Amino acid sequence: MTTTAPTTSPSRVRSTKVAAAESDTRDCIVRAALALFAKHGIDGVSLRQIVTAAGQSNPSAVHYHFQSKDGLVTAVFEHVAALLKPLQDQALVSMTEAQQQGRLTVHEVVRLTAMPMILTYTSGRDGRQAVRFLSRLTWQPHHSGNGMLLAHAWSHISEIKVMLSPLVPHRSDDALHFLVVMFVSNLIHGLADISLLGRHPSLGMTRLYSERAFELMDWYVDYVAVGLVGTVPQAMHEPVVRSIAA
Repeated sequence: MTTTAPTTSPSRVRSTKVAAAESDTRDCIVRAALALFAKHGIDGVSLRQIVTAAGQSNPSAVHYHFQSKDGLVTAVFEHVAALLKPLQDQALVSMTEAQQQGRLTVHEVVRLTAMPMILTYTSGRDGRQAVRFLSRLTWQPHHSGNGMLLAHAWSHISEIKVMLSPLVPHRSDDALHFLVVMFVSNLIHGLADISLLGRHPSLGMTRLYSERAFELMDWYVDYVAVGLVGTVPQAMHEPVVRSIAA
């Protein structure tokens, strides 16, 4: 008995090719937008510039694939979040394992929290642009991506607080929340600025950035961990509080 292999209809082949081409076009636009948003900010880039940078001849390509600039910003954020999420998930797994084994420290929580962003930034051009885009996005409250960033950050910050809380019992919930938010914010903006800092001779970081880049990250982790653990005598607070109140 002879079995005839099923054949794929020409219409299905054409449909598959069209879908693949559209996916490629969409990806090109997202990557072009990421690069331009990271460099110039969202409001500093036109849709025409993005289409041109993506190598597209159709000026309505953004509207076809994303409906609007806001839809494109959302797609770019989703692309960046997809780069970070596996690393963040693994960091939380490592924290949980260390916690269960009784060896989790504040320093380790800070290190594991920082590493996904650091690894993304140092992974290459796309990673650097991703971090710079997040930094830019914090200043763009009227775009949908800003809300997505805050929702993503809130979820991540809440998880980090759960890990840190038993390690710093002297910190109130409000104080811990503030410190973790500042830590994550400073991490994003600090990485976004670090290559600029390393190129500016007047800041004295050129040699440190070129010769001891990863050591700088260790110092940063130490700095944050000490800030979370350390306490300042009340006598040192009072003059500052009085001066602010005045």
